[in-house]
Amino acid sequence: MNSSDLSRRPVLASHVRLKIDPITGDPILLFPEGMLMLNSTAHEVVRRCDGRTSIDEIAEQLAEEFDAAKEALLLDLLQNIEELSQRNLLRFAE
Repeated sequence: MNSSDLSRRPVLASHVRLKIDPITGDPILLFPEGMLMLNSTAHEVVRRCDGRTSIDEIAEQLAEEFDAAKEALLLDLLQNIEELSQRNLLRFAE
């Protein structure tokens, strides 16, 4: 994925659910093959992947929320989305 993909709108795949682990309180992704524990950064990204919000808009939201430069967040954001997409946990809205 590269910066030309910033208009794409990520959404969790239909078989994936974002939940909070009832024992640890940590955010997790549940899917038929297993579970993926999310760190706080990944959780902030995934909870914004609603199929309506573009990658560029997610970067803007995160930059505003964490008072950081959008460009500084963008590489990590793109890597996070790419990894989840390659694992078939995220897709992109039409």
